[in-house]
Amino acid sequence: MMQCEQRANYTLDFHLPISDSAFRLSRSVFERRAKPRSQNKLTARVWGVDRDDQPFSLDCVLDNISASGLYLRLPRRMRFSASISLAVRLPNGPVDGRFAAINGTVIRDQMDHDGHTGVAVKIIEHSFI
Repeated sequence: MMQCEQRANYTLDFHLPISDSAFRLSRSVFERRAKPRSQNKLTARVWGVDRDDQPFSLDCVLDNISASGLYLRLPRRMRFSASISLAVRLPNGPVDGRFAAINGTVIRDQMDHDGHTGVAVKIIEHSFI
């Protein structure tokens, strides 16, 4: 299982615009993340059920993404451990503009100063579409 997850993470990493120097810089400060994050703003379509049990589907922009997680802002509150799905357009790889279908779990939900909710998602599985 772990070997399969590592291969899947490596494949997703290959499609993300992450520079080695940026990761080294962030590692000099205490960093809990095991994978480097891309700070490029990527567009995505997101589906889920919010804290009020209302289903939604909307377009958003990811603040950051790695092979193991992502962070986005939504105009809705989410429950901890809620399932969430995304289709993200990836800029790198053998074919630019390839999409990744991502299923994840909400691990943090926090209100931002602009009224949106910052949502941290642990990626459970992904596939390229």
